[in-house]
Amino acid sequence: TNNQRQLSPRTVAALTHLRRLRPLDGYAAESYISLSGKPLVQLKRRNVPLKDEGFLDLVVHNSRVIGIQILTSSGNVGRGLILVNEDGSPCATDDSPITVNMADVGTTKNSAAASFTRRSSSGAAAYNAPPPTNPLSNIDNENILQYGIMGLLALVVLKILVNALSSLAFLLLPLLYFYASANLPSIESFDAKKELKRVMRGAHLPEEQQPKGWVEQKLNRLAASISTELATSLGYEVRVTDYLGVARLSAVKVPVAGREFYWIGIMNRWQYIGQRELRSNND
Repeated sequence: TNNQRQLSPRTVAALTHLRRLRPLDGYAAESYISLSGKPLVQLKRRNVPLKDEGFLDLVVHNSRVIGIQILTSSGNVGRGLILVNEDGSPCATDDSPITVNMADVGTTKNSAAASFTRRSSSGAAAYNAPPPTNPLSNIDNENILQYGIMGLLALVVLKILVNALSSLAFLLLPLLYFYASANLPSIESFDAKKELKRVMRGAHLPEEQQPKGWVEQKLNRLAASISTELATSLGYEVRVTDYLGVARLSAVKVPVAGREFYWIGIMNRWQYIGQRELRSNND
């Protein structure tokens, strides 16, 4: 098309750079005449403009693609925005203007630009086609083969370890069951008020969330004791459920607080595991 024939050698060089860097990203450029009669170019990725505005030129500077907004009268220095990062990804965060020495930017030879123009006039499909990639070298193929063999060996070793651990776990399972059964905490060992106080003062929280200093700890314990007494003043309900003789689940329902708290008893200890809000009186 006419717009594609008007692309400057610097813009063609920028497109060639982007297509070599990201051949599947569909980078393209479209030139047009602004309302003020100024020729501008817009960079698109998968037919979506990277910026709403147009630029005087697109250049490659330090492996980045810059959209030139202002040129000096001599044309030696330009000022613009970074459109694409060094890795070929769109620059969506940095809108700070950057100064570019136009003598340092990449350009294409006249023959390359002419060839690009001929390819562009043949249709949009040829215009958007990525450049051919270089075939892998013998060294690359050897590295890929080595990595593949190493990955296969790692999978074999992992499978052997999993099978060994599965067999060991199968043999140890009866011993673990009898040990857990012998160390099952009794129902009488569960003190609901004591456990509620521990929860109220945050004993189950990480260490960084625990109160610091002796005074703060004492105040925290006092507040937890008062909160527990107030919450249980009108009564509470304790339910204990046995699971296969190796674990017990204790649920403490506190209607005043509108919550139900849960502990699991295993290996001679009670561990707080969570709470839920009571939505109705029938919960």
